[in-house]
Amino acid sequence: MADLKLLTERVVEKEKAAIRNEIEEAKKQAEDDIQAAEAEEVQKRLQAKEQIESDAEHDYTIRRNTLDIRRRNEVLAAKQSILDNMFKEAKNRLDNLDDETFRQFTANVLKQFDKEGQVTLKLGEKSAHSIDGTWVTSNKPAELTVLVSKDTVKGQSGFIIEKNGIEYNFLFDSLVEDARTDILPDISNELF
Repeated sequence: MADLKLLTERVVEKEKAAIRNEIEEAKKQAEDDIQAAEAEEVQKRLQAKEQIESDAEHDYTIRRNTLDIRRRNEVLAAKQSILDNMFKEAKNRLDNLDDETFRQFTANVLKQFDKEGQVTLKLGEKSAHSIDGTWVTSNKPAELTVLVSKDTVKGQSGFIIEKNGIEYNFLFDSLVEDARTDILPDISNELF
């Protein structure tokens, strides 16, 4: 019987050892699972934090760019307003040229047509008071016949010269707009 008791004790000890090993392995596996879950949670928190920081940086960049664009547009609008006012003032001064200056301008333009034979001069409505047919006859080049049209260009200053169906535009609004296109880049570079 002693053998049976010894055999039973050995079997029981063996089973206890096996159970202890299973418990130890289960504990170890549970600890590994807990550590893995904690590491995964730390990683998720880190990724969430990085995403929040990235989103905040992106929003900041968008807002900063929007403000930069708005400020640039305001500066450009102010510069454009200055340039518009400058050209408006030029048109206003030309609309209000004194008679003597307008006559000198007209005489200089007519000299450019001195070999053309005959031209028709059509004055702008705002300039019609400055010269008449008598003035043109006494101040035109000798070889040029100038017919002064009775019609005027409504609301304009300056004049148009017609030669063989071709109109040469010396209306001041048109001259300023033509000059604007040519000189705007230079003025912009100098002023701004």
